[in-house]
Amino acid sequence: MWLDFAEDQARRRKEIFLKDWEEKLDAFLKFNDRNVLPNAGNISKKQADARAEEAYARYATARRTLLEAEGAEQNLKMLEAAAKVLPKTTENG
Repeated sequence: MWLDFAEDQARRRKEIFLKDWEEKLDAFLKFNDRNVLPNAGNISKKQADARAEEAYARYATARRTLLEAEGAEQNLKMLEAAAKVLPKTTENG
């Protein structure tokens, strides 16, 4: 919704300064019953980068696990299909 509003403002070539965007965003958040941060916070860039890297590592691990499971499932289906095509043999050969 916010991006739709911002896009509409840009398409109408409405001149808005950074301070105006800040005020409009705060009003938008309040309207949607969201908390507005009083300031920029106190987390350093180094801490933010470390947190982002940890989150990405968790995401990448989960994604890799999912892809491996999907690959294993596809391999199993291919093997089962190949087994159906093979001629049946008896125990005695």
